[in-house]
Amino acid sequence: MPRFDRVLVISPHADDEVLGCGGMMAALHSAGAEVHVLYLAVDGMHHYGLTEATTFADRLAEISHVSQILGFTYDIAFAGQNLTERLDTLPRRDMVDLFQDAMNARRPDLVLLPSFADYDQDHRAVFDAGFAAARPIAQQFGKWLVPHVFLYEMSKIQWAAEPLPRSTAYYDISDHLDRKLEALRAYKTQYRPVPHIRSEESVSALAVLRGAEMGVHHAEAFGVLRTIIS
Repeated sequence: MPRFDRVLVISPHADDEVLGCGGMMAALHSAGAEVHVLYLAVDGMHHYGLTEATTFADRLAEISHVSQILGFTYDIAFAGQNLTERLDTLPRRDMVDLFQDAMNARRPDLVLLPSFADYDQDHRAVFDAGFAAARPIAQQFGKWLVPHVFLYEMSKIQWAAEPLPRSTAYYDISDHLDRKLEALRAYKTQYRPVPHIRSEESVSALAVLRGAEMGVHHAEAFGVLRTIIS
C-alpha cells in the first residue's frame, strides 16, 4: 500500500469531506499524516428539513468542531460569498488555478476529489477543475505532480444520470467509523434523520456494503484516477 504523508481533500461544501472520506481522513491522521481540507463555498442558507435558516457563523463553528474530531487543517476559498450551489458560475480557469496553487504549495501524496457522477452541478464543476489541476506535468517543469488522485463517493451519487464510476480502491475504516459518524453528527445543520441520505443509518449502510466488497466490516470506496507505483 502506498504511504500517504500529505493529503489534500477538495470539498465543495462543509460535510462533503466527511460523507466521502471521513473515515480515511481519521485513519490517516491517526497514522501521522498531514490532512488538509480545501473547502470551496461556505455560506449561511436555508436547508430542506430545517425550520430556521443556517447562519454563516453556524457553519464556521461546525467546521472547527469537525476538524478537531478528525484532526485536519483547512482553508475556505469562498467564505460568506453566497456561492453555495453556484460554484459552477465561477470561471473554470480561476478554480483550476486555485487547485493548482494548493497542490504546488502542499505537495500532497494524495488528492481526493468529489465524484463527477453527481446531480449537483457545482460538485461536477469542482471535479472538472480539480481533474485539470492534477494533470500530469512533471516536477522539472515547475508543477507538483500528485502521485495519487482518487475520487470519493457519497450515498447521494446513486441518483445519477450516467453510469457510476467503478470502485477500484477501498480503505478499511472499521476502527474509525465511529469518528466519521461523530463528525457527521457535528454538522448539526447538515445531519438528518433516517431515511435521509445524510443520516447516520445511510452513511453506515454504505460503509457496510463497501466493507463487504473487500471482506471487512466497514470501508470507504474510491475511484482511482491516477496511482504511481514505485
